[in-house]
Amino acid sequence: MFDCIVVSIFGIFNLKVNKMLNEFLTQLRASCEARRVPLISRESELHIRNLLQKHQPKTCLEIGAAEGYSSIVIASTIAEWGGQLTSFEVAYPAYLEAQRNIHQAKCWNTTLYPFDITKSETTASVLPVHCDFVFIDAQKSQYGTYLEKIQENLSSENIILLDDVVKYQTKLTGLYEFLEKNQINYQILESEPGDGMMLIETK
Repeated sequence: MFDCIVVSIFGIFNLKVNKMLNEFLTQLRASCEARRVPLISRESELHIRNLLQKHQPKTCLEIGAAEGYSSIVIASTIAEWGGQLTSFEVAYPAYLEAQRNIHQAKCWNTTLYPFDITKSETTASVLPVHCDFVFIDAQKSQYGTYLEKIQENLSSENIILLDDVVKYQTKLTGLYEFLEKNQINYQILESEPGDGMMLIETK
């Protein structure tokens, strides 16, 4: 009887937390869209959630937090199994906004840094090791450079997801050169009409 009551209490608590988080994300999406702040599409969000639930990564890296919407999606999902997120945002005003939003969402498993990982000398000391999930949604012309930068920080089994690879394909020359040079296979997941996400999976 007591065990059933405890389970019920925790179940109700989790439902309330999830409801509050969903409401916060809905408000944040509406705010970003109204201000034309870039953020992941609903389809991209679904792909991210599905991949996270399927693979349950523990050490996650995000390059391009913007105002923190995708950070919250990732962090809140992986928190279920004790996952940690390290995220980077190069634009300082966006970094401050992301920091505030992540704090409001109570995503305590997130560490956010305000710099470009391709240029900062401190990158090596703060990049997590053995990353098993990476999400990239930053400067498109740098996608190839980002991949090259994180190679030594990847786990032997990992998932890399890159957003907007169809819409901005003309800016991704460096990415495709890197993939061809290293003979890396990938697939494109449709995210919204006229766009898609690149999935690179290493097993």
